[in-house]
Amino acid sequence: MNRTYDYNGVQIAQSRPVQKLRSVKKTVHINSGDRDVVYPLNGDFVVYLPRVYENVVSIAITQAEFPAITNARLYDQSGVSGIAFTTPLSFFMNFEGLNKCDETAFGADRSAYVDSVFAKFQVTSETEPIFYTEGSGPEIKEYYRPAISKLDRLRVSLKLHGSNRILYWPTNFSFSIELEMLENSFDDYSSFETRVADRANSGFFGC
Repeated sequence: MNRTYDYNGVQIAQSRPVQKLRSVKKTVHINSGDRDVVYPLNGDFVVYLPRVYENVVSIAITQAEFPAITNARLYDQSGVSGIAFTTPLSFFMNFEGLNKCDETAFGADRSAYVDSVFAKFQVTSETEPIFYTEGSGPEIKEYYRPAISKLDRLRVSLKLHGSNRILYWPTNFSFSIELEMLENSFDDYSSFETRVADRANSGFFGC
């Protein structure tokens, strides 16, 4: 029999806890200046996340802020840095091991780059900073099935289309990601006191 008590003249009881699987979201703000110190360039680095996120089913970039593209430079594998380039219409961001977008290759040789890109950002001005929000461009969101069991860091790199050179800036940039995770917990009403029949503990209405 359920134990009830008087609350300002009303007989109430705690509701019955109901277990459920649900997804929760967490936003993480990332600045390239917070990268691991072993990476000198902000165009290719590892950043450690504030905690270990478990059972991640989607990652979305919700906003980003980059310096003007005219201040950007290129770095290649031979160690040559500061390479000039023609102002592009867009550039790519990669999350190593998490990319879901494919990229076509030059020359129409029927080859392509598979899972080589996570996000694409449009360059709307040569001299102004580049801003991205969910309302200013296409949604940038990737899904993972099965879920990523543990995520504690990101390997981030920037590049131009069809290039293996790193795109970087002398000053840092920032972006925000939204992580969607699966959680085994109780529903929102499990600690709510109520007399509603389908939520109350069994035996309440029979006492």
